[in-house]
Formats: sequence, C-alpha cells, structure tokens
Amino acid sequence: MDILGSLNTNGSGLNITELAQTLANAEIAPRKSLVQKRIDTAEMRLSGYDRLRGQLETLNDAVGLMRNLQPRALRSDTSAVTVALRDPAALDMAAASITVDKLATAQVLSFRGFASATAPLAGGALTIETGAWDDASPPQFTPNGAARSLDFPPNSTLTQIAARLDALPGMSARVVDLGDGSFALGVIAEPGRANALRFTAPDGSGMQMFDFAADPGTVQVQAGENAALKLNGIALTRPTNQIDDLLPGVSLTLRATTAQPAQISVTADIEGTLTVMQGFVDMVNVTHRMVGDLTGRGPLATAGSDTPLPGDPVAQDMMRGIASILTRGFGSDARHLAQIGILTERDGSLSLDTAAFTRALERDPAMLDPLLRDSLQSTTISTQNLPQAGAPAGDYVFRRDPATGATTLNGVPLFGNQTVDGKWHYRVATGPLRGVTLTVSAETERAVVTYHPSLLNVMQDFLTTNMGRNGPLADREQTLQRSIGTENIALERLGTRSEELRARYMARFTQMEQVVSQLNSTADYLTNLVDAWNARR
Repeated sequence: MDILGSLNTNGSGLNITELAQTLANAEIAPRKSLVQKRIDTAEMRLSGYDRLRGQLETLNDAVGLMRNLQPRALRSDTSAVTVALRDPAALDMAAASITVDKLATAQVLSFRGFASATAPLAGGALTIETGAWDDASPPQFTPNGAARSLDFPPNSTLTQIAARLDALPGMSARVVDLGDGSFALGVIAEPGRANALRFTAPDGSGMQMFDFAADPGTVQVQAGENAALKLNGIALTRPTNQIDDLLPGVSLTLRATTAQPAQISVTADIEGTLTVMQGFVDMVNVTHRMVGDLTGRGPLATAGSDTPLPGDPVAQDMMRGIASILTRGFGSDARHLAQIGILTERDGSLSLDTAAFTRALERDPAMLDPLLRDSLQSTTISTQNLPQAGAPAGDYVFRRDPATGATTLNGVPLFGNQTVDGKWHYRVATGPLRGVTLTVSAETERAVVTYHPSLLNVMQDFLTTNMGRNGPLADREQTLQRSIGTENIALERLGTRSEELRARYMARFTQMEQVVSQLNSTADYLTNLVDAWNARR
C-alpha cells in the first residue's frame, strides 16, 4: 500500500486513512488468519464426518435389504399347487409330492324371487348357525358354535338384510340383480365342510323365506367341502385351499386338481445369494477404503492437502467395530463368515471365495441362517415374534411360582392370560426381550429361552447406535458445529476490534495532522517574516 500516494499540502503529506487501516490490519490480520484457519479445519472435518455418515447410512440400508435374502429356492413343478416361503428357519430341505383330488369349496346360498332390492319386507327374527351338513337323506346338521340371532325390524329391505348378514364373521352377503327383473340374496360361507350355514326362522317370523332349517337343498347352489389331497401318498383333508400346516415353513395354495402329483422341491439359490453377498462384501470394502482415505494419507493427500480426519479415533473405532462384528460367530453353532468363503484380508478388506461359497451353500443352505436371521428358541416354551433391537444374546430364565402364579423372565414380571386349552400366553412388555410372546403349558414352572441375534441385526444395531442422536458421530459433529459458531463470533469481534483500532489511529493521526498543520503555518509565517526583514536591508 502506498501511504504517500495522497499528499496533504498543509499537513504531514501522509495518507493517514490508509496508514490507520494498515496499522489496524497489522495487529488484527494475524489473529483473524488463525481463527479462519481453525474454522476451515473444523469445516473440513465436518465435511469428512458428513461423508462418513453418508457411507454408513448406505451400508446400513444395504444390510437391511439383506434381511429379505432367501438362500433357498422353493419350487413347484405345476401351477395347480403354488408355494411360498413362510418361515425360512423351519424349512425342511426334503422334497414332497402333493396330489390334489378335490379343492375346498365354500357353501353358496341363493334366495331368489324378490321383485326389488329396496322393497320393504315383513321383518322378524332369524337364527344363523355354523356347522356341517351330512350326506343323509334328509341331511342332518351338526353345529360347531353358538347360534347367532338377528332381529330385523318391519319394512327392512333386501339390501339392509344383506348388510346385516355381511357384517357377521364367517360369511359374506350381497344383493344380486338376476337380469330378468328379479333379485336374489347371495350368501357365501367360509370354505370347508364344517363352515356351512343354517338359517332358522321361528313360527310367526316374517323371515320365513330365508328358513332352510330342514334341508339346504332348496337354496344351496354349492355345498361346502374340504380339500382332499395326498402328501407323499398319505391321504388327508383341509378345510381351505391355503395350507400352512403341512410342510414346515411353507405355505401351499391349491389352485386346481392334479392328474399327476405336484413335486415340491427346495434347492439352494446359489446365483441369487452369491450376488447379494458379493454386494455386501463390496459395500463393506467401500466403507473400509473411505475410512482409510478420510483418516490416513489417501487420495486427498496426493492433491496437496491434508485428509479431513487424520488419525480420527471416531472414524477408526467405527471401522474397527464393523471389522470385529464381521469376525464373530453367530447362532448356537457360532457360524463365521469364513465358513462360507468370506475372508478378511491383511489390509482389513473382505474377499469372497466364490467356489468355497458355492460348496458351502450346496452342502447346507442353512449355513446362512444365523447370519441373516435372529433365533429365539426354547425346548419347553413356544415363542413368537422377536425381541426389540439391541437385545443381548444369551439365555433368559422363565420362572413361575405354582402357589402364587407370579411369573418372571430374567426377573422381569410377566402378565398373561389362560386360554381354553389350559395354556398361558405372556406378552413380554418390558426388558431386553420386549415384544416376544410366550406360550407355556400350565405345568411349566421353569424354562430357558435362548436368543441369538444375527450378524445383520448386530451390524444394524451397531451402525444405528453410532449414527444416532446420542452416538459418537453426532457428538463430534455437534462439537465441531459449536466450535465453528464460536470461531465465527470471534471473527466478528476481531472485525469490530479492527474498526475500533482504525478509528483510534485515525483520531490520533488527525490530531497529529492538526499539530503539523499549525507548525507548518508557523514555519511559513516565520519564513515570510525573515524574507521581509532581508528585503529591507
């Protein structure tokens, strides 16, 4: 800066404005530079944490999608019998042969002869029962539940009667326009022989047109029948075409009768499972490389700048935590990734041995179950649902006092109800196994429930905890944000201080200029006086 650029003819000749600014900057600029450097460093670290968080969220999403992985392929060789995997843990690898001789049907009733859907009817009482009609002549009805009575007010329409019937469990009802100027009330029961209906109207009731207490033949369009099928040649029946209790872990849907037995097979889905597991390995390796780039001397260093998080313990601890999970054993047999060909290399990355993975899965597709799915087991207690996230692995002791009925699970009180079969049902409301339902026989006083979380569960719990609001990553981000806020306030104060210094220097230089101007004026006066004296001589 040229501080002599603007001369003052009456003063010192100095550019006091620029001089005051220069002196203020000389005192404040080094401090502002240090503060700005701290802000830049904090923002660079914050950017590094943001990149890390984004990658961890991507890894967490990928792990969540792996929960849908099915290492087994369930197939039927005919569309007459379709199959769906209901419980992978219960699936039996043995093949099965299913012959469908007859599909289950629902009883269909048609009450015809109505001129209008909205014309008023007499109304009255109607009793509805569910049960089975036999093949005798005349047929006999055996109820299997309590009768339900409806009282229809006078002037009820066919549409209103259909709505009242449709609201009852175990049946559906609607008004059908027959197209010939008349209407019918159609009623459909649940499928199965034992779910048939009987309507009874007492003497004097205006609902006599719906009474078929003696014989359903007058109104029955289709009888309710059970499905008849064979499993590996063993004849059996089911009341529905949706069968969940025949093959372990499998839902069968009967869609047509079969001339030849349907072959149900379970094979290892090598190709699909390999693709998913390779994607998991690649995602872990991308995370591993990113942590190395952020905390070490990665690609950023080659560009001439420091890495965002050099030696950062939070990022390195997260990667070490992930690596530790990947080397653990899971399930009751302590299954390791190495057993399916996923190995940890010297640099910490993962590799997938395709041949070893294929051999392991062909030998036993259940090898992946402890890695993909949680396990909750007991030899004496029936369990349903899985516990909340983060439940520790181990044994949980169920105890019930036979005298008082007081029940606990690992010391946590349980409250339940007893059903008609004498069993007790407990819903675990608190404690590590919150959300689990236990079904216990009345004689059980002590039992052990064992919980084994899967690799996916443990990994997601670790990632969620570390990325959560109270996790170490959020703590560091909040600390840096507070630091940046504090440093920005310091910059503002330094700016204020710089302005104060400039103003103080300007005030002093202005006073100096006034003195110099006075001195210059005095000097000019004396010079002129001396010159006048000399001229008189």
